[in-house]
Amino acid sequence: MPKTNNHNSTLTRKWLIVPLLAAILIALIAVVAIPDEYLHVSFLNVGQGDAILNSQGRQQILVDGGPSPRQLNLELSRKMAFWDRSIDLVVLTHPSADHITGLIDVLQRYQVEQVLYPDPAFNSATWDEWLRILEEKNITRTIARAGQEISFGKTKIQVLNPQSPPLAGTGSDVNNNGVVLRVSRGQASFLLTADIQWETEFDLITRRAGLTSTILKIAHHGSNTSTTSDFVAVVNPQLAVISVGTDTKFGQPSSELLTLLEKRLGAGSIYRTDKRGTIEFTTDGERLWVKSDTQS
Repeated sequence: MPKTNNHNSTLTRKWLIVPLLAAILIALIAVVAIPDEYLHVSFLNVGQGDAILNSQGRQQILVDGGPSPRQLNLELSRKMAFWDRSIDLVVLTHPSADHITGLIDVLQRYQVEQVLYPDPAFNSATWDEWLRILEEKNITRTIARAGQEISFGKTKIQVLNPQSPPLAGTGSDVNNNGVVLRVSRGQASFLLTADIQWETEFDLITRRAGLTSTILKIAHHGSNTSTTSDFVAVVNPQLAVISVGTDTKFGQPSSELLTLLEKRLGAGSIYRTDKRGTIEFTTDGERLWVKSDTQS
């Protein structure tokens, strides 16, 4: 009877186990990463700026990119599967550095299907680079105008601003002609207000733009040029989100705004990225869940 080589047999089993375990691990990761069909709206912690990722199933819409490509990529890697290198739509609300800078890297790193942005009279190297990359990559482009609607599965996205012709002669025409979106699924809705100021808020009210929303993204990082009491009353939100950096030199959010929101909503209904990190809302159209990096 031939003698069995137990040492070789043990080595063979070890070599078989390693790839088997790797295959099981990959399969488990894939199962965990399978997206659900809920709407996820994540206000990403990108410091002093805006970046909002809307996800539903395998679709993603990114609104703004904050001031830091590195920080934006870190946050996207936490919310998107590592093999997912495509974004269905990128929305640039306006070309200020704290909204556009991170998007330059996104256009280079990801397969962006289309972009939506305003057409301001604006000059900056970053804005020129944005336009150059769009042309170079031949990405489908749409100039934002009030009245447009974006197809996003069970979710409805309406463009409420800018108007045509654009608002002019304001304290900041670039901010006031930024893209305002209302994202809604069932009974849950989000009003994403970019950096608009009181002039555009007043214009939206007088136009009866359909502002009522469950969650209000406070404009311009909580600046005292935005979020009037009349605007908050018309939107009538249950929750408010402020995307802002820590220890900002601009004094944002303003103490007057915080007092207004606390009186109307209660302190526990105000979510700030400088306090909580990334804030993610999840809804099936009837129920709403919220989680954040910290609970402070």
